[in-house]
This record gives sequence, structure tokens and C-alpha cells, in this order.
Amino acid sequence: MNIPGYAGRILYVDLTGNAVEIKPLDPETAFSFLGGWGVNAVLAARLIPPRVDPLSPENVIIVGAGPLSGTIVPGSAELSVTTKLPLSGGIGTGCGGGHFPLMLKTSGFDHIVIQGRASHPVYLLIENEKISFCDARGLWGMDTYETVDALRLRHGICSIIPIGPSGENRVPISMTFIDKGGTLGFGGLAAVMGSKNLKAIVACRGGKGIRAADPQKLKKIVKDMLERIMTYRMRPVLIQGGTFAMTSQWMAGMGLSIDGWDEIHKTSRKTLACPSCPMGDKEFNRLEKGEFAPMKAYLTDFMGEFEASARTPLDNHNRAVKRLDTFNRMGICRLNFNNVLGLMRNLYAQGVLTKKDTGGIDIGYDFATTLRLIEMTARREGIGDILARGPLGAAKEFGAADQAVHIKNCTPFIDPRVESLNTMTLAQLVHPGRPNYACGGVGIYLPGRPLDQFIHHAHRIGMAEDDIRRIFTGDDLDIGRLTPHAENWYSLFNAMGQCHRLYIHRFYGMENFLSLYTAVTGIEKTPSEFIRDGERIWNLYKLLNAKTGFGRKQDAPPAAWFEPVKTGETEISMMNYYRTRKITRKDLEEVLDQYYRERGWDVRTGLPADEKIKSLGLENIL
Repeated sequence: MNIPGYAGRILYVDLTGNAVEIKPLDPETAFSFLGGWGVNAVLAARLIPPRVDPLSPENVIIVGAGPLSGTIVPGSAELSVTTKLPLSGGIGTGCGGGHFPLMLKTSGFDHIVIQGRASHPVYLLIENEKISFCDARGLWGMDTYETVDALRLRHGICSIIPIGPSGENRVPISMTFIDKGGTLGFGGLAAVMGSKNLKAIVACRGGKGIRAADPQKLKKIVKDMLERIMTYRMRPVLIQGGTFAMTSQWMAGMGLSIDGWDEIHKTSRKTLACPSCPMGDKEFNRLEKGEFAPMKAYLTDFMGEFEASARTPLDNHNRAVKRLDTFNRMGICRLNFNNVLGLMRNLYAQGVLTKKDTGGIDIGYDFATTLRLIEMTARREGIGDILARGPLGAAKEFGAADQAVHIKNCTPFIDPRVESLNTMTLAQLVHPGRPNYACGGVGIYLPGRPLDQFIHHAHRIGMAEDDIRRIFTGDDLDIGRLTPHAENWYSLFNAMGQCHRLYIHRFYGMENFLSLYTAVTGIEKTPSEFIRDGERIWNLYKLLNAKTGFGRKQDAPPAAWFEPVKTGETEISMMNYYRTRKITRKDLEEVLDQYYRERGWDVRTGLPADEKIKSLGLENIL
């Protein structure tokens, strides 16, 4: 294969036999599924047995970079990792930003396929053509940051996907990172790595260049984009205060007291960015005053963090940093942990859970106890072993499954009672294999925006005029019909190796995105063909998960969504996007009906219909 933008090869690794094989990337697969999570899905269809135990040697980990990865395109540092996840039991893909895609492609590979189980802890080392299985017994027990530090001392300029104690102990709510930056593997990727005795994957900077088909055109498009990005009015706010500054007003509106945190956070943080990113929403924190000082912490973001257990704003801020640092070092997903801990507190208050169950620990709001519980969860010690199982798994332990707030045993990111029923809320329900919060975004993340803003973004992401006229009617937002189009757009970002976070996503539209793809690869496609690629990938993931047993029944909303929730002294219920009427279970089922119809799926099963499968050329993939 000699298509610009691609390294053109796939590295196959057998941990059981310490064997490697290199095969060419099929050009037709690259053309139809683009790269990243698209090609990952094709490989998963061939290599991951649908009913396999996620923690068995037969499960496969697939790592993929996109055609834009490693180029000068702003934000083109997204890596996709696909496996069967222990938390949901579905086949899912986690995406994270960092140096790994660049290192992988300069070593000559677009994808890595890892199977089997090593006889003892190892890490996989990629140095151009040299692939090594290195002894990791001396690293076993280290946290994620210690692992990265140790491996960088050994190998110099490299990028690392490590696991911490949670991965070693096969915790379903584990996750990991690229280096100390991009979060990766919601749903237990780290546990899958731990089950394979794989402590880390290390890619060193290789000697192979990444060729663009039209370098001058690429430079011109990027130059024009950077001029817009550098003059974005909110960029100085992000650079100075990070995601915390971008969301602090939203937090205050939720009644969370963060008085004095803004200036404290600005003075403690330093911006970190992925390769080619001009925004830098990650950060390095240096706490020099107050509790836990002196301390250094790497944070993927500080969005929505809150703490009210200390006496001063400084110590509340520092405790929030410390808590997030502990999650990251242990490799525990804070969304899932906080959800399960909240469930445990409710059961404790009801008397269902007692100190006998907790080993004498008072499941309250004490900060030191919370840190202790995070570490116990990572090591599956005592009550931590139950916390490790996720919302539904933990609830079932105490006969309280009806109290679990979950989608496919995973924590929802957005509570529609607070946010309203929007495209991202619905996207959590219907995401194949695992819930995900961002894939329903169309450039609008705040409630109550007028329809003309949605229409503007619909044009931006390449929706057909007929679809726009059909979907945007009346005075409400047609969540069911709009969400599939947002997902197809999101699918393209993951396939291309492109970051979809708001701060970069907002500068992309169909015209420049497609122009970048052509400039890098030399492949000409129309907007409708490009969107069709995104739709094809999304449908393949749905078909993969249909074989694991996921259908409409698994797209069910949590029961709690239909009960009022208290915010301060106010009780609020799930409402439609413009908050003009309450959403009932029947209403939400009708929204799901509209979603399946828009996708061309069977409304009864929630799965792609035969005609849709054939129209996308997927009949011979599975």
C-alpha cells in the first residue's frame, strides 16, 4: 500500500508465543473505513469473538491511528483503541489524544493487533522495525505516572500507554492514559491489558516520515485554520485557566460553590497540549501553598471539579486536584467511581449497607476516606472489590439493582433531568458497546439555544438540505432524527485521528475537513460519500455489538431519569430540549423510535435492517 497519509502496515503481536507479524493495510479497507476506529472495527469483526470473555487471552486489543495522525493538522493526535470491554460486555473503542499516534506512524504502522497472554508481566516496545517483549516484573505495582517516568528513563523520546494497580487487578471501572495526558479506555481497557500481563505499550519516535499528497495545499488550509483559531475570543481564557475557567460559570449556575478557585487555579496550572494542538486543554499543576503542597499533578482536564470538605477555597481546590491525581495514578474512572460511591452512600443511609459490609469504614463524605476507597477499588481490597464492579454490578451485590443509575453498566455522563433531553443525552443510550457523551454533539453543548444555531451547525457538518428541511420543523428540536447525523460526523473524527473536543471541533466543517483529507491522502470524495463512510463505520460497530447480545433492550434509559432530582431546594424532572414539557418514558421510547427510523434500523430490535447493511456494503464484513 502506498497511499499518502498512511504508514501502510499493521503490526500483529502474539503475547503467548512472543511472536510478531507485519501485514500490509488493505487499500480498499482504508478507502471505505478511512482509518482509526474505522479500520479498528473491521479488524475487530475478524478477530474478536463476539461472546469471548473480555479478560481471556482470546480477547484482542486493537490500536489504530488515522490518516491525519502525525500531520500538521490542528488537533490530529487522536488514537483509537478497540477491545471487548469488561464493564459493559460490549465491543467498544476508546479515543485519547497524545504523542502515541505520531510515534506509531513514524515507526511504520497504522495499527497494532495484540492477542494472547504473556507468561509474566511484560511491556511491548516498538522501535521502528524492532519489536521487543520486555520484562515488566520490576514495573508491576507502579502507578500509571511512575510507569511512564520509569519507561522514559529507559527509552528516551517515546509515548506510553501504561496501566496502574486497577489494570493489574482487572478492575472493570479501570481506564488508562496516553503518557500522562489523554484519557483512554473507559469501560476497562486497562483491565484487559492487565489480564494479558501487559504493563504498557511503548512506541519510540521512528525514522519514517508521514507523506502528504499535496503538502502546499495542506499548509494553506492549516494556515487559514490557525488564523481563525488564534483569534478565537475564548482561547486566552482556555490557555490561562484551562477547562475549569471555561466551565466555572456553568458550575456556579449548578449551585456549586467555587468562590476563589479561579485565581488559585490560574496560578497553579501550566498548559499542556497534544502534538499539533494550538489550544492546550490539558494541564500540569504545581501546588505550592495549602494542603498537600508541595505537589505536582498532571491532569487531563479540570472540568467540573468540585470539593467542599475543607475550610478554605485554597484547600478545597487542592483537595480536588489531589482527588483527581489519585484517580489518574490508580487508573480509576472517576465517573464510574463517583456513581458507585453515591449508590453506596444511599444504601448506607437506608441501612441496606452496614459497617459489617464495609469492613468498618463509614461510607460518608470524609475526604481522606474517599481517597482510601479509590485505592481500595484499584486493588480490589474489601469494599473496594464491590466498588470496582461498576454501578449495576455493585448494586446487584446488595439486591438493589433497581437503584443503579447506568447504561449498559456504565455511568451516564449527562443527567437529562439537569441538562434536558438533548442529542448527547440520547447518544449515551444508543452508543454501540458503551455509552459515550460527546458523540451526539453538533457544536452546541448548552441548553436553550435557538433552532437557527442548530441549522447553522447542521450545514457545517455536511447534512443534506433535504434532511435539514425534514428534521428542523416546528418549534422543538427533533432529538431522535438529529442524533444519527451528529454521530456520523463524530465517527469521521475518530476515523481520521482527529480530536473532537469543543475547542478544536468548532473550527471544522465539512468543506475544510474533506479538503484536509484530500490534501493528505490524495483521495477525492464528495461530502455525501464522506458522511457515508462515517455512517458505514457506525453501523459496523452496531452490528459487532448485536453479536454480543446488544439490541434495543440494552438502549434502555436508567429508571432514575423518570424521577425528580433535587438541585438545592428545587426538584427538577427530565424535560424536552427547550424545557416546555416533561418527558415521560413513553415520550423517550418514541424518540428512540425516531432515532432507529432515521438510521434505517429495525424499530423493534434496534438493529440495522438488511437493506441498510447491503446499502453500506457491510454484508460480507461479518
